[in-house]
Amino acid sequence: MSAAAEKVKQFYQMPVGFDTAPISSGDVASAVAHPAPVSRVSRISGTAAMTTLGLPWPDFEGDVIFIPTAVFTWATGGAAATTLAAPFALAGSAVVGKALTFTFLRSTGLWYPSYIA
Repeated sequence: MSAAAEKVKQFYQMPVGFDTAPISSGDVASAVAHPAPVSRVSRISGTAAMTTLGLPWPDFEGDVIFIPTAVFTWATGGAAATTLAAPFALAGSAVVGKALTFTFLRSTGLWYPSYIA
């Protein structure tokens, strides 16, 4: 593998975090606390409203991408950020088939969505 390809691999597959599969086989949007993503890109089904999203690992800061296969929502007002999960900065709804990126900033302890349809 070339050095450039190895850098790309490391960006998408963190050494102590995401699974080596580039896209997870599928998660279900779960009520209140959605579990931590295991891949950088995850297909999400289910329609439950979420108020927190799990952190892939305790020191995580960055993006996770969801590909919704059903409409689900997320809301503000979840539990304060911990090393395991964090609330959302803005409420919104997923659009089926439209990639949704959540960016987590440790400085604020919040997940920021790429859209709020």
